[in-house]
Amino acid sequence: MKHQRAARPALALPIAAFAAMTLALGLVPASASAAPPPPSAPPSADACRLPAAVGGLGSGFPVDDQALPAVGTLKAALLLVDFEDHPASPGSAPEAVANLASGAEYLERVSGGRLDVATTTSGGWVRMPEPSTSYPFERGLSYEDHVRYIGDAVAAADDTFDFSDVDVVWVTATKEAPNITYSPTTNFLDVTADGNHLTHAVTFGYDQWRWGGLVLAHESGHTLGLPDLYLFEAPPEDPGNYHAAVGGWDLMGLISGQGPEYFAWHRWQLGWIDDDQVVCAGPRKATSARLAPVAQSGDARPGQDAMVVYPLSATRAVVVENRQPVGYDEGIGARGALVYTVDASVRSGEGPVRVVDSTPGSADGLDDAPFVAGSSWTEPTTGAVLTFRAGPADTLKVTVKP
Repeated sequence: MKHQRAARPALALPIAAFAAMTLALGLVPASASAAPPPPSAPPSADACRLPAAVGGLGSGFPVDDQALPAVGTLKAALLLVDFEDHPASPGSAPEAVANLASGAEYLERVSGGRLDVATTTSGGWVRMPEPSTSYPFERGLSYEDHVRYIGDAVAAADDTFDFSDVDVVWVTATKEAPNITYSPTTNFLDVTADGNHLTHAVTFGYDQWRWGGLVLAHESGHTLGLPDLYLFEAPPEDPGNYHAAVGGWDLMGLISGQGPEYFAWHRWQLGWIDDDQVVCAGPRKATSARLAPVAQSGDARPGQDAMVVYPLSATRAVVVENRQPVGYDEGIGARGALVYTVDASVRSGEGPVRVVDSTPGSADGLDDAPFVAGSSWTEPTTGAVLTFRAGPADTLKVTVKP
């Protein structure tokens, strides 16, 4: 879902970070930089860490300062709310809690245990002070209306709920209120309760009954700093295809996609993949890596990497990761090397990540995008050749030849 925010100026690309990247890519004369490493030394992961080039949710490093920490304990308040015109049915609270519970489990699993989600739920349904129709979800919810809705829920629960140690507020509406239609996020809440200034919130509407816990995991991705990967505007040449950029290969794109793991790039942004799991390909020498399936990157064995990154410019890079039918990818119909470009200068909803389709024009769209073992791909702007070979235990060997 689109992430709501208050107006704020865009952030410029940090000068120091830009300079470090241009030096690493050889875009300035050698005399302007420190002595280069020996030719045999591979670039460090820092050389592939694209610096943030847009304000707000983005694909660069670090994630924007609006984001909650993705490592440690995330303390969530889950408020169940109903309305005078749409009261919750008796005994329905456990169903509402269970419907979202798998989303917290998703975050813990995909983080490799680096994020612990501690959820405290309101004792039962909390009655909102206004009827459901006073919150204009169906007419397009403004930032102000969204904050009013969350503020009303917090105020209604405050007598029996302690907000003093809460990081994020989750407000879920009763299933009896279908006009609370969708599930937006805000990282600029500006509500105070029990002496705690609450800044992050997600409201779950009727769409939660279709997507279940995955909607919680998607919206939580925004609170951690990740952008939307579906397109806010479909491409003119493919009208109606709002998933033309990444298809169903990341939960921040198509929630119902066949491969709802987070991209390896996102895991790296959030601190769920370590630098020593990232193989940074240089511009002058062939680089090889043996990739574990992305779903197993949190507990990859020694000698297994999580991804290969090949920088194209100060803001763009090619990324290769290994997608196999394990973890949340168990339903994928095609396996192999998933290749995509990341552009840290592109905003949320405009295609900051784009998957390279190994079978363009196929009836399956991007569902069969991965390159199979034994194939190769030539990056069109640099001529670098990427080859893919099968390894033991679902690993994949990737070689980049500039």
